Amino acid sequence: MVTPGEYLSFLDARLPGLVAGAHLHGSHVLDDVVPGSDLDIVIELSSAAEVPAFEGADVAVVPAGSLEKPVFDVTPLAGEITPVLWQQLRTAGQTVRGARPTCPGTAADVEDYCRSNLVSYWTPLFDQVRVAPEVPRDGIVWVGLGPARLWHTIRTGEIVSKSRAGELAAARWPDLPILDVVSVRRGSPAELTAVHTRATVELFDRIMADVTT
Repeated sequence: MVTPGEYLSFLDARLPGLVAGAHLHGSHVLDDVVPGSDLDIVIELSSAAEVPAFEGADVAVVPAGSLEKPVFDVTPLAGEITPVLWQQLRTAGQTVRGARPTCPGTAADVEDYCRSNLVSYWTPLFDQVRVAPEVPRDGIVWVGLGPARLWHTIRTGEIVSKSRAGELAAARWPDLPILDVVSVRRGSPAELTAVHTRATVELFDRIMADVTT
């Protein structure tokens, strides 16, 4: 598993003097590091440069100072930036180099992004899941827990990990075997079957109904 120190040493050797800021988000700051977790990090560069790929690091790159602006005013140099990322950096992010950012934004921006993402990304994906003859184990975890994070943020404004979102969805709909999916994400060798695939579809349908009422 990649550490922030390892990744920054890699960047400093290839982009000497350019890495002005580095800020962690994702599983490392949400207490949800599991086998195979990437290092989720935002890098600020003092000058535009191509950041080389590094296995195990999921990187967004922005010009230095960008994290003091609304996300809609920033053009990333690499990777994706969203209102949810800005809120996470503002509230739970961990700065490992540079000054802690302000990442200005509003709760309405975050909610609008979550609702839009459920429609634009997750709905077409579930159209495929509904007719797929088989969904791999990792795929069931992905589709089972991703929408639950957006559902919880829409309802409460809070950003939680995939595992926590699964626990919250399971508490809301205890008839669905979502805790099995959470357990597998956390490293359980248990099998996930077609029953779990159907449960993720049902969960998604319930989430969509819940956030549109």
